[in-house]
Amino acid sequence: MKRFKIILAATDLSPEAGAAVAYAGHLARAEGAKLVVVNVPHSTTLLFTDFSPPIDMLDLDTQIEDAARGALTKWVSRHLKKVTNVEIVVRQGITHEVICDLAEEIGASVIVMATHGRKGLSHVLLGSVTERVLRQAPCPVLVVKPPVPAKSAKKTSKKKARTAKTSADK
Repeated sequence: MKRFKIILAATDLSPEAGAAVAYAGHLARAEGAKLVVVNVPHSTTLLFTDFSPPIDMLDLDTQIEDAARGALTKWVSRHLKKVTNVEIVVRQGITHEVICDLAEEIGASVIVMATHGRKGLSHVLLGSVTERVLRQAPCPVLVVKPPVPAKSAKKTSKKKARTAKTSADK
């Protein structure tokens, strides 16, 4: 079986993505691989391409990037203490393109990322970065489903218990 040498974990700093990065951390530790964690913060220059307001958008982008780097560094130091070889990357750009380009640039063995589990109209309107990465990635992509919230897990187990009880009664 192929061993992973470099694992690229993509995050938008959401709880779902945090679970995927933690999973990538466990995988990196088990494989003795380098873990590269990437965040692509939303850029104001991409939002206002034909609009030039009276504020310095590049300065705002730098502040956004610095804040994202700080938040990511804090998260990594808190949650990936046992992973020895971690690199943090924050880049501006179109998210799926940045992830795919970085994977190729660093020679990633696998990309690990989350899916937010959007359905219906929100999926149509917001699209899916994960789907775009799956289509364009230069290496395999491991998609981590978001953890089931505690309330949903309790409802599911109660539903299974009722179903089992009903089946036993028949």
